[in-house]
Amino acid sequence: MNYYKMNRKIEKEDLESFQYPNRKIGVIAHIVDELGNILLQQRGMKSRDENGLYEDVGGRVEEYDSDFTSAIIREMAEEMGTEANVEFEEPIGIYHVEKNDINWVFIIFYVKYIGGEIKIMEPDKCLGYKFFHYEEIMTSSLVSESCKYLKKCIKEEYLSNHRLK
Repeated sequence: MNYYKMNRKIEKEDLESFQYPNRKIGVIAHIVDELGNILLQQRGMKSRDENGLYEDVGGRVEEYDSDFTSAIIREMAEEMGTEANVEFEEPIGIYHVEKNDINWVFIIFYVKYIGGEIKIMEPDKCLGYKFFHYEEIMTSSLVSESCKYLKKCIKEEYLSNHRLK
């Protein structure tokens, strides 16, 4: 697992150096409320991996996505509906992790949750949503190790900006 800070718009050309066998490109939403709590979803039994564990909202970038921002907006709508009021910032980093012989290269978006309803749109793939304190994420046996790694990297990088408490 590796995390690379970016803080700028990421283009497909930026991923040329991430040449891995069986590589897939994805997007992840790091969703934080006004108190610094982090939203995670509990993965259902028909999820690709991490079944029963909490992970971030996100998924694979499709060929028809015009850019990474449109991909994360689509993924969030597919997974949690369109009634949540959120604000997107530019991508904050790139995260590489290998899961089940797939080399995932994820573009990480910082997303502010303002309010509104978060729905379970894919009940076979998602058992529910929960806001966690950072410390709870790091100590919970229900949060995947890859998610803990990513949250630790983001906290270390952004603690000085007071985005996470």
